[in-house]
Amino acid sequence: MTSKTKEKLAAALVTELQQTPVDKITIQAIVDDCDLTRQTFYNHFADIYELVEWTAKEATARALANVADYDNWQQGFLNIMADIQANQYLVMNTYQSAYRDLLEKYIYTVLYEYIIKVVNRQAAGMRVADKHKHFIAHFYSLAFIALIFEWVKDGFHDDPKDIVAQTAVLVQGDFQKALSTYAE
Repeated sequence: MTSKTKEKLAAALVTELQQTPVDKITIQAIVDDCDLTRQTFYNHFADIYELVEWTAKEATARALANVADYDNWQQGFLNIMADIQANQYLVMNTYQSAYRDLLEKYIYTVLYEYIIKVVNRQAAGMRVADKHKHFIAHFYSLAFIALIFEWVKDGFHDDPKDIVAQTAVLVQGDFQKALSTYAE
């Protein structure tokens, strides 16, 4: 029941974000949207910040499900951008608020977890220190976040497929090259 309740609250947040900036959304509006009580909200989240974080993390994780390998990283990146584009109002209302850092932090966290899996798979059979693998994952997570938020800031003008294709040209073979350089 906990997961279903969190999903109901997240869905209510998404509904509210379609018309209201996140800074103006109240817990009462969220619980009214899904016929829950304020206490139920507080049983699952400390505040709206935590709900925004959880919602962003869950959405990003769904976009990256089953594509955590080097051959499919482009599909995962495209999935994230497609989800963002499909929820433009939600993203813009969050991006232009005090919650932007939380959104960025949680998208980064999920991207990092995804990219470190890709890096670890690419490093199979190589002796590469964890600190180097983590640095590679950190670097690419920051790069992808920057691309995503620049695209959002520019009003979603570019086609996500074009951004992913351009990124693929730059990234092609780089994980393996970096890992080979760091290999002991």
